[in-house]
Amino acid sequence: MAHPGIGPAISGQARRPLPVPLAVHLPYGVLAAAVFFNAVLAVVNGQITALTPAVVIATEMTLIGTALLIAARHYRPAMTIPIAFIVWLFLFMLLRCAVVEPESSIKFFRDVVIAPVFVMLGLCTDRRHLVRYFLLIHAGVVAVAALEAFDTPAYSDLFHVKSYFINTRGLTEENFWNTTSELFVSATRSDTRFISWADAIMADHRVSSVFLEPVSLGAYCVIVSGITFALWRSLGPLTRVVLPASNFFLIVACDGRLAVATFVVLSVACACWRILPRVTPILYLPVVMLLCFVFIALTNQTSGNDDFPGRIAWTVELLKDFDVADVLGFSDGFIERSVDSGIGYLIISQSIFGLVLFWLFTSASTRFATRDQICYTHAISLHVAFNALVSYGFLSIKTASLMWLVRGVLEAHGNDPSQARPPRSE
Repeated sequence: MAHPGIGPAISGQARRPLPVPLAVHLPYGVLAAAVFFNAVLAVVNGQITALTPAVVIATEMTLIGTALLIAARHYRPAMTIPIAFIVWLFLFMLLRCAVVEPESSIKFFRDVVIAPVFVMLGLCTDRRHLVRYFLLIHAGVVAVAALEAFDTPAYSDLFHVKSYFINTRGLTEENFWNTTSELFVSATRSDTRFISWADAIMADHRVSSVFLEPVSLGAYCVIVSGITFALWRSLGPLTRVVLPASNFFLIVACDGRLAVATFVVLSVACACWRILPRVTPILYLPVVMLLCFVFIALTNQTSGNDDFPGRIAWTVELLKDFDVADVLGFSDGFIERSVDSGIGYLIISQSIFGLVLFWLFTSASTRFATRDQICYTHAISLHVAFNALVSYGFLSIKTASLMWLVRGVLEAHGNDPSQARPPRSE
């Protein structure tokens, strides 16, 4: 007997296919909200009413909670590792609350729990719609970036970026050193752009798009590069042209020095995925950190300059100043200095043990069985390893939600979209 919606009816007329449950699309709705919510809130803040930090925190927690509820409703054994990681994060948060103070400890928990939660969401997400929704999200990012690059006054009038960060992030007018710009403080460099030839064809500031600050757009570009390599066989001929070209535009627009460097290394790793040993992704962060210490020792580079060597020196000097309490995550003494050092921030907020667990979760908690999984693991491991030198932006839900959900989808379905199944209707 033919299955309803698949086989022909007895009358000889083909029945209509069964409707796709709304639950299949819900994870992608959560993902889109996580990527765009800051931009939406900025419009509300600038056009309707002033917002407070509580609104941003509540929105982010709602997104994380919704993702967790969806994952819990569609539990599967593959979620064991993410759940174990969440348990560790929760227990360490409780311990840190008792030793240090609750407010920062809860924030640190929220920063890192995004990774396992969105991996779990990805594990119960239907891969057959992944490329479609990813391209829709990417189109939105590119469209807003184009607006900012070619009509900056219209972008500023729409988002009022400076006002948004002052109202919701606790910044002040003094934090924005460029008083002639309404953009984020790092959107304009004190010197020239890294990709200076772009000044002739677009605005001379660093573009931020929906992320409102350029560092996150640079991180997004690296993640898009990893997704492109991983999903290459699932992309149509036109997409294989448009997606890399639009991502190149974003990299140039955000003037991402780190994004360019990461993309080059990432491309080599993904091209050599067949021959690189399984342990290679695990080695990225330790090797990068070792090379940084060697570089500083040989060159005597010191912090202070807003360039890549200066930022590396900042991280090395910070780590050298840590004492036992800092390494164990039981001190907030260096928290302000660690905002420009992702690895320092992770140690301060999660302890050295939490750093190791987060890194293993990034580089080793994969089946590493298909081309998609292997390329993507190389990509996100390199992204975290390089980004951790200069920022903790890889923890931001704006970009981390996309990075980790795709990780979960690829772990659940490998490189065969036909294996994907909609979540169970309960």
